[in-house]
Amino acid sequence: MAQSTNGTPLPEGEPGHLPATRHPAEDVVGFREGRTPPFALDLVRSLDEATQGVTALDRLGPSSDVTVSALTALVCTGTTSADALQAAADVARRTPGLEPHGLTLARVPGPVEGLWEYQITMTVTSRDPETGEFGAPIHHADRRG
Repeated sequence: MAQSTNGTPLPEGEPGHLPATRHPAEDVVGFREGRTPPFALDLVRSLDEATQGVTALDRLGPSSDVTVSALTALVCTGTTSADALQAAADVARRTPGLEPHGLTLARVPGPVEGLWEYQITMTVTSRDPETGEFGAPIHHADRRG
């Protein structure tokens, strides 16, 4: 059986460079049983910290607007930067409803001393089911004629 880059066994037929996945059903069960899944606590804590930072800017008199928004960050890990980039491309290919907004590459310590991994953090949003619009800014440029 193939293994992901973090050592978790992958189902048959899954590419080895993709990160191990969790099943959303596990998180739904947690909500139904009154337990808060860790990702929800992380999101609330991050939004709270960001809001406090933005609030402090009022006292400094900034010359720019700063907003706080919750975007989904997918982290794709590989043993090489090419593997991490390929994993991000595979996610984008398999989920056409997600709109990528930004990519960040990082070289991080791996699970074994002296081993490094590469992580692509891809910030994405999905369309609002009611309006069909994306909730985050999307890069646009005027066409020069």
